[in-house]
Amino acid sequence: MRIQSMPIFIGILCGLSANLIWGLAFLIPVLLPSSDSVALALGRYLVFGVLSACILIAQGRKGIRGISWRIWITALLFAFAGHLGYYFFLVQAITHAGTTIATAIICTLPVTIALTGNWIRKEFSFPRLFVPLSFIIIGLTLVNIIEAGAANNIKGNHLDLDLLIGTVSALIALTLWTSYAVANASFLRRHPDISSSTWSTLMGVSSHIMSLLALPIAIGSGAIHINGADNLLPLIFAALVIGIIVSWVGTLLWNRASGLLPISIAGQIAVVQTIAGMVYGFAWFHHMPPPRAIRDYFAYWWRNISY
Repeated sequence: MRIQSMPIFIGILCGLSANLIWGLAFLIPVLLPSSDSVALALGRYLVFGVLSACILIAQGRKGIRGISWRIWITALLFAFAGHLGYYFFLVQAITHAGTTIATAIICTLPVTIALTGNWIRKEFSFPRLFVPLSFIIIGLTLVNIIEAGAANNIKGNHLDLDLLIGTVSALIALTLWTSYAVANASFLRRHPDISSSTWSTLMGVSSHIMSLLALPIAIGSGAIHINGADNLLPLIFAALVIGIIVSWVGTLLWNRASGLLPISIAGQIAVVQTIAGMVYGFAWFHHMPPPRAIRDYFAYWWRNISY
């Protein structure tokens, strides 16, 4: 029993670590409010890809031995769904519909991943997921209500078309990352011969290829705006941090967790990314929620996690 539970424990640690690291992606734009989001995103995935390519070259033929063209195509699809495509539609959602609506939709990822994964793999009976998922839904709803009241982001100055485009974009982003999380977990289960680090590297190279294709389009369309040379160095440093730590290390840990955990559990752990992002922001602005609320949240979530 102890041997059987050890992979679950390791998977939970890897999943928690990945989401704690991914929470940094919410903090970087706060630290660099004048930086261009498109330039930061492309810089992130270009760095992610360069690091991955260097690792692949260092490994030589050993690194790509047994990697068929179908696996490369899968890596390209996952790189779009879980990285570039997801981020593109998320930015569109925030631009057209505002932060509150986009966040309210994207924050349901833990629920959509758990339900979709469990529906496909049938790892647990759905009544067993009812309590923890209900708690996550209530928590996310309260957070969005509070944030909407504090930020007052929902205003009447948006055209109906903007709201429609933003809402649809958020739903597309939600669908992309949900499908990526579920399909990625299934892929790793079907290919135990591909290690988490190898798969992260292939994903990084694929992201780099797509970033190189998107870069001239972004520059030609004027989507990238760098406000002066003073902002270039912080932008490069931020791209290095999120490209290496958030993207490569975070993806490595998430792949490891996806290969060890039932997807319904991994989906619930994804809520930690939202919590981490908020906590990092609260810490930066020196404003934290009551410690008792944080303690009660984690205690209840841990007691009701389904495994």
